[in-house]
Amino acid sequence: MASCVECNVKMGYSETNAARNHDGMCIACYVKSLVKSKVDAANKPHKPTNAKSIDNLFEKFENLLITSETSTNLRVRKRFGLVHGEASLTGTPHEKPKFLDRLKKRKKSPENNGLLKKVIEEANIELKANAIKAGANAVLGYDLNLTTTNFGSKNFVLVSVSGTAVETA
Repeated sequence: MASCVECNVKMGYSETNAARNHDGMCIACYVKSLVKSKVDAANKPHKPTNAKSIDNLFEKFENLLITSETSTNLRVRKRFGLVHGEASLTGTPHEKPKFLDRLKKRKKSPENNGLLKKVIEEANIELKANAIKAGANAVLGYDLNLTTTNFGSKNFVLVSVSGTAVETA
């Protein structure tokens, strides 16, 4: 028979199997440890953050609005100007499968589906970073442009996003 690592109570077969998922503790001790960790987290002194702290910037980055100019109930305090972001997807025409054929295929494979989404996400990340550098908390008039072009033997899909960086109330 196994024993709980916290209270040394002997456990039966089903309790022992459950204890494997709970770091060797019986159910009662496991629940107590969860409650204790929640209480400790709630009582932990929280250091005040300033505008330059990494935590605050990450939260601001995740909550940055990308919206249209005609959004209702949006009060703009200050305009910082145009911000942009860009990214590119490249491929050579002699690769198998051909680069442009990947985009033209009706059959959607997970690899083909994620390529363009990843590039658009990279461009949006750059747009958000530039808006935060300017001091904005929203981007109005969001615009996305996709352009395909050839340079030498390489094909490129250029993704460009832009908007007006603003501070909202």
